Amino acid sequence: MLNEAPKKQKTFKDYSDPNPWQYFWRIQRECWRRMVSPFFMYVFLSSIALAVEAITPEKAGTVIEIVLGSLCIAAGAFFNAHLLYNTGKLHYDAYLTGCIHRKNRALGIQSGGDHRVEREYRVWKGFYIGFLVGIPAIILSIIAGALPGTGAGVAHFFMAMFAGWAIFPPIWAGGSSVSGYWSLLMVILPVLVSGIAYIVGAMKEKDYKEHELERAETVKNAGKKGKGKK
Repeated sequence: MLNEAPKKQKTFKDYSDPNPWQYFWRIQRECWRRMVSPFFMYVFLSSIALAVEAITPEKAGTVIEIVLGSLCIAAGAFFNAHLLYNTGKLHYDAYLTGCIHRKNRALGIQSGGDHRVEREYRVWKGFYIGFLVGIPAIILSIIAGALPGTGAGVAHFFMAMFAGWAIFPPIWAGGSSVSGYWSLLMVILPVLVSGIAYIVGAMKEKDYKEHELERAETVKNAGKKGKGKK
């Protein structure tokens, strides 16, 4: 008979209680992961705005560029808000789960070893994710502002490709020779959109859970009253 090799037991990892250093890096990984989709939505819509700028007629180009470009930026902000709204809901749900695990632990009941504490809701996380979305724009803005002449033009070109939402409004306001530093102000857009949408999503999930709990309590009380009448 063939001897079967003993199966290796999987090593259990407790994700629910990281040390401070692990917790820090896990938060970074979670927030960077959540910024990827909003960032690429901005890139995609910035590319559309750049294409609009290339094909618009010279005489009417300025007005058309501003209107269509603004619509592209607004669409990017909309998708950003939608994604962070859902992230806020997911993180608040994780927060509630974490509260249950911590309550059980205080009572001496070990549970939730697979709970990812870094995915729990925190007010500042949405704003931080928005800041991460704006990091490429920040880097390119500083390069464009620091370089003279042709160098600034090259930096503006790359900004138009990868962070058009940050460079187009300053160009519309001040012309193609505007300093890249003005684009730093536009980073406020993803920071505010992400932060507000994240909080709204979390509060929506909170209301839903509270109403769900109230409904369950109402059903429970109605059942008790029904039994009492028999």
